[in-house]
Amino acid sequence: MMWDNYGYDMMDGGWFWLMFIFWAIVVIIVIALVIWFIVKFVKSNSVKSQFDNDKSLTILNERLSKGEITTEEYTQLKNVISKS
Repeated sequence: MMWDNYGYDMMDGGWFWLMFIFWAIVVIIVIALVIWFIVKFVKSNSVKSQFDNDKSLTILNERLSKGEITTEEYTQLKNVISKS
């Protein structure tokens, strides 16, 4: 027989391009998933941070209304909470 590799080479048979396209799609999917997880993680942390600030202000307001802290302490603590 005159044919090498049973009549075709892997590069000539189209398999190379098919595998190239397959792995390119896999890499794109992996990159998209990594970006999605990063965005989800950052977004959940910012929402959690806002919730923590609101909760802190609620507790601070309760302490002021119960007379546990003075208005000066309230103002100082509120400034600290609002900066974070």
